[in-house]
Amino acid sequence: MSPRAWVVVLNWNGEKYLRDCLRSVLDQTYPEYRVVVVDNASADGSRDLVTGEFPEAELLALPENRHFARGTNAGFERAMQDPECRFVVALNNDTRVGREWLAALVRAAADPKVGSVASKMLLMDHPELINSAGFWITRDGAAVDRGWLEKDQGQYDHEADVFGASAGAALYRREALDAVGLFDGDFLAYLEDVDLAWRLRLAGYAARLAPDSVVYHKHSASTAPTSPWKTYLSERNRIWNLVQNYPARYLALGPPWNAAKNVAALRRRAFPQRYPLAFGQSLGFGPVVRAHLQGRREAYAGLGRAWAKRRTRMRTRKVDVATVGSWFRRYGIALRDVPVH
Repeated sequence: MSPRAWVVVLNWNGEKYLRDCLRSVLDQTYPEYRVVVVDNASADGSRDLVTGEFPEAELLALPENRHFARGTNAGFERAMQDPECRFVVALNNDTRVGREWLAALVRAAADPKVGSVASKMLLMDHPELINSAGFWITRDGAAVDRGWLEKDQGQYDHEADVFGASAGAALYRREALDAVGLFDGDFLAYLEDVDLAWRLRLAGYAARLAPDSVVYHKHSASTAPTSPWKTYLSERNRIWNLVQNYPARYLALGPPWNAAKNVAALRRRAFPQRYPLAFGQSLGFGPVVRAHLQGRREAYAGLGRAWAKRRTRMRTRKVDVATVGSWFRRYGIALRDVPVH
C-alpha cells in the first residue's frame, strides 16, 4: 500500500490561479493523497471556488492573513492530525503540476534518511527556463535557486542530492518534521524554507531533487519581483537564518562575505549592460537601501529570540563543523554566481 501524502496549497487572493492549480493537483497518478487548501482570509472569491468546484479538497479558512510560514504551518498541522500521513507537501497556489508530480516526489523519498524532496520548477510564462531545482546556500545566510533562469536542456533531469527544497513545491517527511518542527513563524515569508532546510540538515536528514516532479510556477505572483516588502523580509530573515543555524566559525565569516556580495551587487548595478538583471526588473537604488536597512534593524531587534533558537538547535545538532564545511563546498555558490534582482 502506498504511504499517504497530504498536499497543502496555500492561497491568498489567488482565485485567478487556483482553479488550474487544483485541477492539476487532483489529477495525480499517485493513489494515496489528500489535499487541503489553506486560505489566508482571501476577499476575491477563492473560498467559494474551492467549496463549489473542488469538493475533493478540504478548505481550511483562516480568519486573517498569516502569510506563508504560519499559513502553511496551519495546513501542515491539519495534515499531521492524520495518523496515516507519512509525507506533507507544500505547494504554491500559482502553480500547475504534471500528473507524475506527486508520485515522483514520493519515490525520491524512499530512503528514510531523506527529509525533503525538491520539485523541478519551471517558469510558467517561460517554460523553457528553470525556476528552481533545489537551492544553493550562501555564506551569509541566504540561498539561491539551482538553475535560476537557465535554459532547460536536461541538465537537471537526474536525481541529485541538494541542500534543500524551495517550499513553492516541496515534500517533507512527517518524521523529519516531528523531529525539527515546522516553518519558523517569525519569518512570515521568504527564506523560511532555507531555515527549515538547515534544521533538517543539522538533524542528519538529506534532501533530494526529483526531476520528474515537474511544476510550472508563476514567479512572484503574490508579490511583485520589485517588492520592497520582499527585499526587507529577505534581508531580515537572512540574518536570522545565519544566527540561528550557522556554526560559530561560519557565523563569523558571514558578515564580510555579505559585504563583498553587496559591493559586487553595486558594481553590477552600475554596469547593467554587462550584468543584466533578472527579467530586466529591479528596485531602484534608494528603495533597495531602505528595504535592507529596515530588514537589518528588525533582525537586530530580534537577535535575542534568534540566539535562544540557536542554543536549542546547537544542543541537538547531529553533525560536526567539518560536515557543515563540506556542505559549503558541495552546495555553496560563489560570489560571482549570485544573481542580482
